[in-house]
Amino acid sequence: MRSTRLSLAVVAVFAVVGAGTAAAKPEKRAAAEIVVGHAAVGTSANGLGSILIPVDYPIELSGRLIELRVALIGAHGKPIHSWVLHERLNGGVLRLPDRRRRFGFTHRVGLDAGLSRQLREGARVRALATGELDLDGDGEPELRWRDISTGTPSRTPRSNPVCASVPHLRIRRGGRISVPLPVCDRAMDWTTARWASNGNALVRGERLIYHARKGFRGTDQIQLESKGLTRFARVTVGGPGEVRVRALGDSVTAGFGYYGSGTPMEFEDLLECRPASRNFNDACSSNSLSTKSEEGPVEYTSDYGLSKNISWAAQWANEYGVTDYRNFAVSGSEPGNWAPGGVFYEKTRQIEREEPDYVLLTLGANPLLSVLLTEPRDLWCAAISELPEFEQCIRTEFARVGLRENLRKVYAELLGRTRATIFVMRYHLSIPWSALFDSSVEIATANNLLNQEIITTVGEFSNSRLRVVTPPHFNVGIDIQPAFPSSYSCSILGFRVDGPSVQSTGTQLELHDHPLSFCSGPAGGGAKWVINSDTGIHPSATGYTQMASQVPAP
Repeated sequence: MRSTRLSLAVVAVFAVVGAGTAAAKPEKRAAAEIVVGHAAVGTSANGLGSILIPVDYPIELSGRLIELRVALIGAHGKPIHSWVLHERLNGGVLRLPDRRRRFGFTHRVGLDAGLSRQLREGARVRALATGELDLDGDGEPELRWRDISTGTPSRTPRSNPVCASVPHLRIRRGGRISVPLPVCDRAMDWTTARWASNGNALVRGERLIYHARKGFRGTDQIQLESKGLTRFARVTVGGPGEVRVRALGDSVTAGFGYYGSGTPMEFEDLLECRPASRNFNDACSSNSLSTKSEEGPVEYTSDYGLSKNISWAAQWANEYGVTDYRNFAVSGSEPGNWAPGGVFYEKTRQIEREEPDYVLLTLGANPLLSVLLTEPRDLWCAAISELPEFEQCIRTEFARVGLRENLRKVYAELLGRTRATIFVMRYHLSIPWSALFDSSVEIATANNLLNQEIITTVGEFSNSRLRVVTPPHFNVGIDIQPAFPSSYSCSILGFRVDGPSVQSTGTQLELHDHPLSFCSGPAGGGAKWVINSDTGIHPSATGYTQMASQVPAP
């Protein structure tokens, strides 16, 4: 017997999406600038002075190397001494998603006895901060920021402490690093508020010491506290250095449902965000500046969504400290668009010319699965069929749209024209609350069939550089056998389901039609893995985290 279908009320809501007043969408804002703040004076453990220079940086520079030129200026404007600092910026706690436009980082310049005396006698400080966004590492930055400030440092402590920042640290696997504790404009007594999750962190004397756990690769965070003040140190362990990563594919790679600002899409904007019939402009995706779908060129964000930390590709890159990153994915695209002769083939060729070390992609769901989920009437045989006729209908449609053939073309292109390791992400399972004509079992079955097509096509190449990545199962919270085993129960009657649901809010409300067996979630009360604003189709930032966690380390 077919499982319960989602309610008719859903379609009534979906049909009048455009009837109300639309919520205000984020505007295309100019990129934040570098702003050098007013310098302060700190005292190091040895009693000598330090110059503390707070700078606000665009969020796109988090984790990147910048240059700061500092000069101590004496009477008549003559330089007494100068320094050139190159530091990898620590943007603090990485949000999910990260909607900040800028972050603060305070640089420290240590002084000897003579320079400390001249600073006390009124010498001024000139600071010039320069940051560059060179996405392809060709030495020609796409964006450059700079700011300069000159003034006499504050000697009187401000209401809020000014403390030097700990740079973004990089060490080898199992390695150990020792760095100075933050110097402030007043006496502090730093302690580690908690152990770092993937290593040991401790304060010894005036230094912070971190020892990475054996076998760990990725990013760890250390929390320092003193007198109510919290500072974070970010450590990338076993990072591969200057690795070049490129991504392509559809909305699951692009991070559809989040604007390029990191702001989630509103349900009221769904019709305006839905990809155009052709020449998609990647609207309402985390790597795009477009907030309204129309036919036209794609306008990507300045760092292709890396700093917003939303898509699984961006989260994977951030986990391993990758900054040479571009995500060319376009929401709504299908395999043929990226193959020779396709509308986005030139983007495929650009990726190949940039000689990436890794290519990340999710591709193949369009057009068939998107039709099944959003316009089931256009796939009538699936809408009226029972299993196993439903499965045959789906297979027939895969053949009709040339799914396997077009996937072969894309894979062959990337394998033949690059030396990259290619990670092909399988599709997650989501049960939309708008899928009136299809049961949860049928949608899960279609998802399995699509992923099997991907696995089979990859297997035809027998190439170790082409690798399938399997995301965790996105629990529905009901019995969806035979599509997925039911081995979990939260029912007093013992009904078995696939696990505590991680589906969207709307879907979970609909699934309460199974009152005796439905198991809501997520377990532990965390964020749902699927967004609600697109009727429960695409992963949330939390869902993308789950997907990124399955991709092998570079």
